[in-house]
Amino acid sequence: HAMFGTALTFHIVSIFAEAGRNSAEAFGYFFPAAVFSTLVNLLASAVVDRHPLKPYLLLMLVFFIMGAVGLLNLQHDWGFWLLAMGFGAGGGLWGVTSNLAFIRFFGPLHLGEITGLNASLTVFASAIGPAAFSLGLDYFGSYNAAVWVSLGLLVVLLMVALWVRQEEVIHVEHG
Repeated sequence: HAMFGTALTFHIVSIFAEAGRNSAEAFGYFFPAAVFSTLVNLLASAVVDRHPLKPYLLLMLVFFIMGAVGLLNLQHDWGFWLLAMGFGAGGGLWGVTSNLAFIRFFGPLHLGEITGLNASLTVFASAIGPAAFSLGLDYFGSYNAAVWVSLGLLVVLLMVALWVRQEEVIHVEHG
């Protein structure tokens, strides 16, 4: 999410121009994406406490895959809306899953260390995303190569998420 989302945001005008769209359309992407993100985040937040996180993770990855497919087809109106819905809804689910995953799987004892490592990895990913997209443009003349690589990574993550068993355990400290 950090890598792909930051790369899209960083290169938004150039990516839209490559698809034959103007800067107003590029900046116009953020509003519908924010609406999808907010609605999905509110809905998921209201029900997630009664359910395991894995379905939310799977749905988040499916939405990001949809967004990537939309990005590859941005020259079409349906691609624009698939991008906005996919990345928006995926981002809304990212907020839900990332806020709950560490406490549910590791408990509160080392929560600061775990979330600190996660924050560091997120910052690192958000730094390499725009660079990777720039390199894709420089070497292949298009952002599509970077989008295809990102899409491939998302599909791999989805396959791994489907395969790995989920065992949410809340550790309680007695003292």
